[in-house]
Amino acid sequence: MNEKEIFERANNKCELCESDTNLTVYEVYKSDDNDGYALLCETCKNQIENQEFDENHFNCLNNAMWSEVPAVKILSYKIWKALGRSDMTDMMYLSDEEMAVAEKVEEVVKDSNGNVLKAGDSVSVIKDLEVKGAGKTIKRGTVVKNIRMCDVPGHVSCRVDGIGQVYLKTEFLKKI
Repeated sequence: MNEKEIFERANNKCELCESDTNLTVYEVYKSDDNDGYALLCETCKNQIENQEFDENHFNCLNNAMWSEVPAVKILSYKIWKALGRSDMTDMMYLSDEEMAVAEKVEEVVKDSNGNVLKAGDSVSVIKDLEVKGAGKTIKRGTVVKNIRMCDVPGHVSCRVDGIGQVYLKTEFLKKI
């Protein structure tokens, strides 16, 4: 599913609150068939990313929670749960696969200073790091752009000039 199809599916409105301003595609979960995306307005997206929910704003979930779009249902479930609204989550129907995605706790990846790292961030290496098997060293102060989250806890995946693709421990990185 591409961005244009997501906008068409959502009728050019936020799939949570139905606002039609400042819309962006938001990845709710990774999926093989690219259906893990929802169209969100800036207000909904910011509250979700910052985990600071305004319950009055999210009264709109009374409608969104019944969506046929898995990403929208999962997102509604997660928000209701974060708000402590078990009365609402108990009413929802999610398939076993959807529930597994909704209940999955995502690791928050932080740098050496406690700043949250996200895919696409740039970081600086805070100490010389020897690269096993390459016989090379990543020098302190090296800037690494466009990091990616990976399945290895406490690590990020990135490409370092002159070395190639590596996994770096986040304890040796500082967000720029």
